Amino acid sequence: MIAGIALIATDGRLARFREPGAMHGINWGLTIGVMIAAYTVADGYAVKALLIAPLVLDWCSNTVRATLLLPALRGGNWRAAMTGHWRSAIIVGLISPLGYIFVLTALGWGAPLHIVAPTREMSMMVGALFGLAFLGERVGQWRLTGCAVLIGGVVLLAG
Repeated sequence: MIAGIALIATDGRLARFREPGAMHGINWGLTIGVMIAAYTVADGYAVKALLIAPLVLDWCSNTVRATLLLPALRGGNWRAAMTGHWRSAIIVGLISPLGYIFVLTALGWGAPLHIVAPTREMSMMVGALFGLAFLGERVGQWRLTGCAVLIGGVVLLAG
């Protein structure tokens, strides 16, 4: 799966990982990956062992996030930055939590964490394919190969 993500991110030019600043991005990526893994395990425990409803867990999590981010809005130029983007922001704001509620529901129904979590991280592949379909981005041979490798990794984990 990591190889697939690397191919998608670099379009097959793995030497880009040796460029100045590449390790900075890799370190951020690894940090984010560890954080996602930690909250996915915690949320899996919450819906499987503590029997917290996925909708309630997601609502509480979003309330805490909004409360923590609220101070960042004070004094910022966020209203000007949002001009012309409200509709998109509302759509993403509704769809994004729905996707995670589906993940939590699958875990609550007994789906194994070691399958659900990696499958969820196929967002790199979905992003590349959405870029092709909706933004007209070029998705060459290496990105498609990365998508196939990523799918293969998920299938191997599920096997």
